[in-house]
Amino acid sequence: MKIHASLELEPGLGSLRTLVRELCTLPDNLRATRHSQGEDEAGRAIDEVEQYLESLKGGPLLRGKGTLYDISAPPDLPIICNCYFNTTPSLVRVFMERMAAIGILFGYACAWEELQHRNRIFAEIDGGKGGTSEGFYGTDISKYVPGLYWLTLLPEALAERHGVPLAEVSQAALEHVDLGGGQHLFRFHDHPEDWRKRTDAMDDLCARLPGVFDVHEVRRLVAKGVKTFAELHDILRPWR
Repeated sequence: MKIHASLELEPGLGSLRTLVRELCTLPDNLRATRHSQGEDEAGRAIDEVEQYLESLKGGPLLRGKGTLYDISAPPDLPIICNCYFNTTPSLVRVFMERMAAIGILFGYACAWEELQHRNRIFAEIDGGKGGTSEGFYGTDISKYVPGLYWLTLLPEALAERHGVPLAEVSQAALEHVDLGGGQHLFRFHDHPEDWRKRTDAMDDLCARLPGVFDVHEVRRLVAKGVKTFAELHDILRPWR
């Protein structure tokens, strides 16, 4: 099945080059081998990694065998790498462990449907007569941990910042691996498609733990009804 992952890193050209270097030196079925600046471009081969790194000026789009890495690197803002895999869960696990070594601020991997369940808000304006709105919320790690997913990279620094008790997270997880350097990898389901089997338990966990975004709290507010987009904007502003 297709698996989505996202990584957040410190801003800056140094972090961007570290990330891209790692993506270009992963195992064969994960390695980025072509680069472009747009989705519609076929992309150019990455023949010499260090030479390519010297040409980086912004976030590129990188491709490999069954992989796509869409990197956003605006000046002075955290680097976001959205990753799309058409490969095995075991390889995605390898990817997450490798990425932890470069100082990830937060990261996760899951089925796209699990991400939608955890962070997507859909709202009807005036009962649908005024249109609809949808988007992903609760992703700002300066405010909270965005959620807990199939595989979750939760560094000690982020957990401490938001008062998230790692011991409780570990107790709820099927697996907890201390990767060193303050990085912790948690696995909450056997396979990414198993998220539906643990929906209630994971919803309760996110609602119970301090410092973790609870999408259902926001959905309850929206479900009370909104008459205008401005009213919806005011409701959703704290979770943007």
